[in-house]
Amino acid sequence: MKNALIRCIPLLALLLLPETLGAAQETQGSPATQTIRYDIHFLDLHGAEVLAWDQCVQKERCRVASVTLNDPNRKGYLEVGADPAVQEKIVRALAKADTGPRTQRFQLLLLAATTKAGVAGPEIPANAGKALADLRKFLPFKSYRLVDAALLSATEGEPAQGRLAGSGDAAYDVKLRFQPAGEPGAPSLFMDHFQLAQEMVVSTKDGPHYDHRQLIDTTFSLKEGETIVVGTSKADGADGALVVLLTAVPAS
Repeated sequence: MKNALIRCIPLLALLLLPETLGAAQETQGSPATQTIRYDIHFLDLHGAEVLAWDQCVQKERCRVASVTLNDPNRKGYLEVGADPAVQEKIVRALAKADTGPRTQRFQLLLLAATTKAGVAGPEIPANAGKALADLRKFLPFKSYRLVDAALLSATEGEPAQGRLAGSGDAAYDVKLRFQPAGEPGAPSLFMDHFQLAQEMVVSTKDGPHYDHRQLIDTTFSLKEGETIVVGTSKADGADGALVVLLTAVPAS
């Protein structure tokens, strides 16, 4: 009985080590368990916790807890107990996912399209060529002229606004907002808000009148580097229309 009591003391001390030292050597040559804190800067804490758990193949060998801090400069942290290989996977996953809001540049092209025979004007950028070729398969336009172009910089989840000049006194107000789509760092984007409105002063018998007309209101997906036709709007005259092209400009 005395010998049995002596053999239990090292076992009890071993069980206490994770709480007191933050690490414990597992039996039979398994790697040590480490307890590490990870500051979370941008991710939702619950989402960060789920991400960390996903890296643990053997759930019984991991411990993940999130701690919220009452500090405007710090969101909180994860406290993770796992072996070094799992901790390395968690470091990589958090480094990829816990990043600041994505910023994306967009090139906007406003074209005047007509059913009259002709060719695209030389001022139209080359990246718009394929999108226009695809458009010819569905719409009867035969020639295009660049009306105006703009470059917008937008931050994910936040509205961005731009302005395009039209013919005569017309101007076009553009509003857009995007969200990343797919895995963190993926080139896919979802435009959850895109509006094009025409603004112009119209002369009436009662004097000048400010006219605001919504032309396009839509949502769509695109990839970085891709140019798409957002939409068309009938212009004055039976044979013409305005065409809006958008390019998600690749990071240089």
